[in-house]
Amino acid sequence: MTTASIQVHLEPDHLSLTLGERTSIEVEVFNGSPIVDEFRVDLVGPWVDPIRGEWVTARPSTLALFPNTSGVVVLTLDVPAASQLLAGRHVLGVRIRSMTNEMHSYVAELPVTVNSQPSVALHLDPQAAGGGSTASTHIVARNLGNVPVNLWLSMTDPANTIEYGAGETEVLLPPDEEARIPLHLRGRRPLLGAGIVRIYTVQADIEDRAGDVGAEATPYVEAIRTEGTFAQRARINGRVLTVLGFLLPVVAILAAAFILRPQPEAVLLSGPLTFGVAGVVERVEVRPGEFVLANHRIASMRGTEAGVAFEAARLALRRAIVDLEGLKTQHQVDNAGSVLEEEADTASPDFLQTLLDQLQATVSSARIVSSTSLIGLTDALARYCAASETHEDLCASQPVPVPSEFVETLALEAASDPLAKEVLDSNTTYRSAASTLNAVERLSQATEAALAAAGGVPSEGDEEPEATPAPDPAVLAALEAQAAQDQTDYELSLLERQSLIAEAQLACRAALQDVGRTVLRAPADIIVDEVLVSAGAEVDPDSPVVVVQRTDGRVFTPPAGNRSPAVEDLPEGATCPGSIDDLRAADAAG
Repeated sequence: MTTASIQVHLEPDHLSLTLGERTSIEVEVFNGSPIVDEFRVDLVGPWVDPIRGEWVTARPSTLALFPNTSGVVVLTLDVPAASQLLAGRHVLGVRIRSMTNEMHSYVAELPVTVNSQPSVALHLDPQAAGGGSTASTHIVARNLGNVPVNLWLSMTDPANTIEYGAGETEVLLPPDEEARIPLHLRGRRPLLGAGIVRIYTVQADIEDRAGDVGAEATPYVEAIRTEGTFAQRARINGRVLTVLGFLLPVVAILAAAFILRPQPEAVLLSGPLTFGVAGVVERVEVRPGEFVLANHRIASMRGTEAGVAFEAARLALRRAIVDLEGLKTQHQVDNAGSVLEEEADTASPDFLQTLLDQLQATVSSARIVSSTSLIGLTDALARYCAASETHEDLCASQPVPVPSEFVETLALEAASDPLAKEVLDSNTTYRSAASTLNAVERLSQATEAALAAAGGVPSEGDEEPEATPAPDPAVLAALEAQAAQDQTDYELSLLERQSLIAEAQLACRAALQDVGRTVLRAPADIIVDEVLVSAGAEVDPDSPVVVVQRTDGRVFTPPAGNRSPAVEDLPEGATCPGSIDDLRAADAAG
């Protein structure tokens, strides 16, 4: 990201922001002007609920730079938890301003994903409702978080003696908005006495709808509850009873017997638990009548569709990351090739040596991209061959890249077979990465030959340097001049591919959570009433596995379908990488 006199590099180039937590951005500024200048760096935007100045600290506050030198300003962003910055994708501007010339300024775009923080307040208005057989009140829910939520309302009472009628049981609630839902109560009215007060509970199960605004949803949000009272007047009050006591002793005796009759005891409701994803039951670890502590394993599953979906999502994420790195490398190759073609005969040995150093670092990067894309192709081919009953010869040797005749066959199958399409996409990615590697190696050799012709001696260095050398200003200026015509298109392509990586990461993480849910655990302390499946049974996402009842006196409520899996349930080494370095580390780990 550059102007004629200011060049900027952001680290990181995409920010994940959680309200109430501190985060930092390193802003590297290069002074390309011919004078000593001083720069000030700050943040602007987004256009909705913009970042306030008091939330941002710059260290140092100003940056003085000589011509053709660079320096780093660290911006610390401390957004309060109560700031109500909406969850989702935003764009902040990192503004760099010259202190000597107001015309020299630049704003670099910093994509920001604000993480969701769902929070809902729930109460009844009025909390105490009175009447005879019926009464009315309102359920008042207010979204105090920064993300839309879905609320599922349910009403219970310990004695199970109240009938409920709610205006709505499912409510979509945007941030900072309130919903009032009418609630009608009906109960058997007592005949004699001073009346009765019934206690009931309203519960709201919360679903984080961060996916609607482009953020990652919180996997599980604890339900919220509020209690209310339903005060019912008796049909015959105390004064009438006194009169009847004088006039009708027999009636009084019968009335007393009716009032003192045994009341029905509250029952503990039970209900089913499900895996939440489809698959085949591997083992059931509980028996009817068994007491099970919270988080204890109830059953496990194998061969799930979730595992297949996770592998497909992880392969798609790998291709997106490799595609981004390949675009960067090809852009460097194109620019460096143009520079070498125009300046090889007139460039100094120092210039050619610096260009060679840059190209050797690019060769190392291209090798990593090619190796990573090769692993992706090998994995896709292995999955395809494991499920295919044809192409025995090709599957036995698994040649890479895939031969053209095999590609034609896969193209015909891709419309109906996702595994065949994965092989085609991975093969295209690998061929592109290998072609880019060959191009940068040839260009590096040509630069080395030009350096030798100019009387220079190539410096010796590692084949794969641990860090890319800092760019020489002269080489950087030459590369920038070559890239001036298509820089805008290139930056747009980078943003598009970064967006694809973000989408692939969200899909990968969602698939990974489904894999983790293949182990069913007790949501609370429970007693197993009934076991409905056995090992080898095929189950759907909503198929009941066991019927349980809670032991804490609370009415059973099935856990939300998007509950978070336990860490120990996830496959070993299963991750959703975010960069080529993450991919390389995961491949090295096995």
